[in-house]
Amino acid sequence: MKTGQLLVAGQWIKSRWALTLCIIVVLCAGGWWFSIGRQVEKKDIAPVKADNRVLSEGIVFPVRYAQMVMPVEGTIGEVLVQEGDIVKAGQPIIRLIRQEYQARVGSTRADISRAAAAVEQARVNLTDVERELARQERLEAVGATSKQHYDQAKTAVDRNRAALAQSQAELMTQEARLAETEGQLEKTEIKAPIGGAVAFLDVKVGEHAAVGTVLVRIADESQWEIRSDDLTELTIAKVKKGDQVSLTFDGIPGLEILGKVKSIRPYGEKKRGDITYTVTIAPESWDERLRWNMTAQLAITPSGL
Repeated sequence: MKTGQLLVAGQWIKSRWALTLCIIVVLCAGGWWFSIGRQVEKKDIAPVKADNRVLSEGIVFPVRYAQMVMPVEGTIGEVLVQEGDIVKAGQPIIRLIRQEYQARVGSTRADISRAAAAVEQARVNLTDVERELARQERLEAVGATSKQHYDQAKTAVDRNRAALAQSQAELMTQEARLAETEGQLEKTEIKAPIGGAVAFLDVKVGEHAAVGTVLVRIADESQWEIRSDDLTELTIAKVKKGDQVSLTFDGIPGLEILGKVKSIRPYGEKKRGDITYTVTIAPESWDERLRWNMTAQLAITPSGL
């Protein structure tokens, strides 16, 4: 091979070795940087903890409230409050038209008067025949009367005692009827069982009031709680009284209130195909924008986990 050709070949081999060496250096440097980067990345990322909170949905309730129904049937005569009014315990809320019930009371009192008069007359009659029987007994003792007269006097006493007992029973029946009719008259007026705000009033003058229909709801707005009835038997075992709870509300985005588990109903009920338990949450603070029956989302942190 000629000298020129040898020089060209040597230069080509050197350039190939230089290129190979550069590639090896680049690969090593890239591997080192990748390794360092992974280590830094691992150091920067905090470990992810499992979320063991028990999640459920609840409803806002006042701690003390009353739902009132009309216990007797009739037509609404007076509505004495409006929604939003503050009422005191014992304050009248609604009255039916009461003439019919008042007439029943008056009629029953008249029946009682007649029954009482009958009892009094029966007592007088019994006293008379008992006096006659006593006289016949004295006469019989000395042989001054016949057995027929004595038997008639004794029969009269028995008959009048029975009449007195019957009239007394009738008087008791009428007195019981009076208590019933007076009770019905009293039930024509609904009174507030507790003090609070009239939160619901579904009645107007002139409307028919059916027995058992909720007409008024009163809430004591000084204390509130959250009730959830959708904790299944698979999750309720994790929850204990006193567990911390985070409360959020569908109607007020961004609002979060802390609370604690106040109570757990020990009896499970079948709802929506599952056995569920009712849990009551006592909030540690409150927001005036919250209302009765608003939906709350519960995140319970079990203390035992």
